[in-house]
Amino acid sequence: MSLRLRVVHRVVATFTLVKNTIGMTRTHPHTGPIVVAVADPATHSEAVHLAAATGRQVIDTADAAELSRCAPKAFAVLIDDTRAPDLSPPHAANVFRVGGELVDSAERVFVLPAEAADLLRAIGALAVQPTAVAARGKVITIVGASGGSGASTLAAALCRVTSRGDSATLLDGHWLSGGLDLLLGIEHVPGARWGEIDFGEGTIARTDVRRALPATADDIAVLTFPRQRVADPFRLEAAALEHVSGAVGGAGVTVVDAPAALIPGRSDLVVVVVVPEVRSVAAATRIVAECNAAGLPCELVVRESTWAALTDEEIEHTTGATVLTRLPQVRGLTRAVEKSGLPARLPRGLATCANAVLEEVA
Repeated sequence: MSLRLRVVHRVVATFTLVKNTIGMTRTHPHTGPIVVAVADPATHSEAVHLAAATGRQVIDTADAAELSRCAPKAFAVLIDDTRAPDLSPPHAANVFRVGGELVDSAERVFVLPAEAADLLRAIGALAVQPTAVAARGKVITIVGASGGSGASTLAAALCRVTSRGDSATLLDGHWLSGGLDLLLGIEHVPGARWGEIDFGEGTIARTDVRRALPATADDIAVLTFPRQRVADPFRLEAAALEHVSGAVGGAGVTVVDAPAALIPGRSDLVVVVVVPEVRSVAAATRIVAECNAAGLPCELVVRESTWAALTDEEIEHTTGATVLTRLPQVRGLTRAVEKSGLPARLPRGLATCANAVLEEVA
C-alpha cells in the first residue's frame, strides 16, 4: 500500500472513531460544508482528502471572493498562511491553519499529513461545542424590484430598529442613488464615502471600517457615495461590496441596499421589495430566480399601494417566493425625510415591517 493510501485510510479510520465517539452529525445543528483554502499544492491535496473524510460537503476554493462568501456559513475552514489574509475575520474557533511542515508560530498549525488525526479530532470537537464556532453578525440585502418601491427606506429602517440594541451598518450599493446619508439626515457628518477609502484585498477589521464612516446619533455607520458636480471615475464592483460586507458583517447587523447585480454572496437573507404591479412582479421573479441559483435565501416585502393589480397570493405564485410582510404607505414620511431625514422614532407600520424582517435572521 502506498504512503498516500495509508494516510487516507488512517484519516478515514480516525474520523470514524471520532464521529462514533461524539456523535458529530447527530448532535450539531450546523450542517455547513468544510471550506478548503490552501495554496501550497502538497498541503492542498492532503487538506482536500481530509475534508472529504468528514463526510461533509467540501468547497475547495482558490478565489478570495468565494472564500468570503462561503466561510461565514462553513462548519470549518482549513487554510494555510498564504490564503489567510483573504479570510475576514482571520481567527475563529472553526478556522484551522494547516501546513506541510512545522513552523514557528504563535498560532496552532496542523502539519499534514502527520497531524491529520489531530485535526480531525479538533474538527469533530466542534460538533459537541456549538458555542465554539465564532458568533457572527447578520447581513441582510434589500433589493427594489422597481423604482420607488421604498427599498432604501426599509433598509434604513432596519438599521434604526437594530441600533436600539446592537450596532448597525448600512452599505449603499447604488452609485447614482444620491446618497443614503441624506436619507438618514447625516449628509454633513464627516466620514469616508465609497471611492475615498482603499479597502485593499486583505483582511480588514470591522471596527476600523465603522470608525472611518459617518454615523448617526444612534450609531448607524453608513457607507455611501459622495455627491459632486463632476463625473466620478469610481465604480462600485461586486467584489468590493462583497469584501466590505464580509468584513463588517462579522458582528451586529449589516444592511446592504443594492441592485440585483451586486447582491453579496455573504447575505443571510435577500429581501425583494415589490410593488403589486405586473412589471414590478415580473422583475421580482427574475431576482428571485437569481437568488435561488446562487443559494441565497430570498423573501418578498410587498409595498402597499392605493391600487394593486395583483394579490399577495398571485405574487407568491408568480415569483415562487414567500411574502414576508407588507411595507405600508406612511402619511407625512416623505416630507419628514426631506426636512431632516428618517425619524429617530419610526412610524409604527414601518417599525413593524422592519421587525418582521429582522425576525427572519434572528
